[in-house]
Amino acid sequence: MSVFKRGDDTLYYHYYRAEKSRTTVVLIHDLGMDSGMWTGLISAMGGKFNILTYDFYGHGKSTGTGDLALPLLIEELQDLLRHLNLKRVHLVGCRYGAILALETALHDPGRIGSLTLMSLPFYCKEQDYAHESQINFQLLKLDRHLFEKKYILESVQPVTEEKTRLITTALRHVPDRLLAAPVQELLLRARTADFDLIGKLRKVRPPVLFIHGEYDPVFPASLAMLFSTYVPNNRFMVAPDASALIPLDQPQFAADLFVAFMKSDKRPLKAEPEIESMLNAVNRMIEKKYHPHTAHHRELLLSAMRGETHVFWNGREIDGNWNKRTAKELLLFIILNKGAVKRDTIIDALTPDLALNQARNRLRVALNYLHHLFDSQEEPGLHQLLLISRDTVALNAHAVCDIGLYVKHLDDLLWSDEPIMTRSEIFLSFLEDYHSDMLKDYTGVWMKQLAADVKNRLSQMLAQILIALKKEKNITEIRRVLQKGKKVEPYEGFCDGWMNALGQMSQENE
Repeated sequence: MSVFKRGDDTLYYHYYRAEKSRTTVVLIHDLGMDSGMWTGLISAMGGKFNILTYDFYGHGKSTGTGDLALPLLIEELQDLLRHLNLKRVHLVGCRYGAILALETALHDPGRIGSLTLMSLPFYCKEQDYAHESQINFQLLKLDRHLFEKKYILESVQPVTEEKTRLITTALRHVPDRLLAAPVQELLLRARTADFDLIGKLRKVRPPVLFIHGEYDPVFPASLAMLFSTYVPNNRFMVAPDASALIPLDQPQFAADLFVAFMKSDKRPLKAEPEIESMLNAVNRMIEKKYHPHTAHHRELLLSAMRGETHVFWNGREIDGNWNKRTAKELLLFIILNKGAVKRDTIIDALTPDLALNQARNRLRVALNYLHHLFDSQEEPGLHQLLLISRDTVALNAHAVCDIGLYVKHLDDLLWSDEPIMTRSEIFLSFLEDYHSDMLKDYTGVWMKQLAADVKNRLSQMLAQILIALKKEKNITEIRRVLQKGKKVEPYEGFCDGWMNALGQMSQENE
């Protein structure tokens, strides 16, 4: 590989020059990967183009002493193109590399002849990937090996030794900080008030070929196709039997598509009036109705608050005996710990009184049973749901539980600045969902602490609501709250004391 010095850092690249007169194609790898991911695709292209590959900042052989951010990567690529005196190129990017290619085209449209974007995640609103990113950040801190396993499962289909070796070799050259920072940057961008994904797509001027994997686990091909229509000059293709790293799963298919795209005149495709009208209607629906959760199709939900445990996968209930081998307690604990947790933390919470060897053995048996529960289901997406390493356990899905959502909504209400009557109505609706024995079938000290914590939050909220209503001198609403709030009063006699004081408050108001 050749070397390009940029300040204190070194960038490694390789320029496969077939003939000077031929088109130059720049291949941009994914976050965590390196230029080696393009080997199969380059071979399948058969020397039809001049090809530039490089290891971007802090990846592969390239160094990166500072923080990694999208503007830095755009500048780095532009510097490399100037260094090689390449005035016109065609960009091909995969996943995060596709984001980099798209942003580069928006910054420097005159230099970019076309874009081929593989598995572009469309970096939608922050909520789409906040939970997924949170799990990845947890795994980076807790267990790098398990993070790598999750990355592999979300990237290729099927998983093979060759793909695993290539991915893990690339990942292990990248420091944790350089893996986390770019994703956090995208999430922060998506939070800003002026973030406009659709407007950004409409500004893309070069012709674009979108290629999306049939089995992309994070952003489904059907939704990607709809978003691709916002690019004025676009073509969209689904790569069969492929996940997100299409150059590893389907190098020949991707190469054939790309060659055909490059040979075409790349004029905007004109749809029939009926088709165009339908697409416009769909686009209007997306703009008006698009909800963050649309993008998720690996949703695990545990329901526990109604006295029985039910587990759902993408809205369908999973059959299984959740009362056996502390399966429900274990699953709930993992979910409430953001989907990734150390084995020792589980032991401390669920079996604090057992001898360490006995506790570890019991956890091993429980994990094996939970893994078997998921693995025995017909749905293939459940077979790799539970990720287990020597030290850490994680869930390879967007996992939530009703008790966790309940506590979150309570906390939101506690800090809410809504009018007191609005807060009072919300609080009373929370009380309707609360039952003192709702977690009675869950065993262990930790579960009792969780139940006590929920009641303490409700008690705190009760006192806060009553004090605010007293300031408003709203005796009628105070009486209503006291009647329904007795089951969460902070101590016996609390509500009776307030009731007795209502008479005096009534006299003062007269």
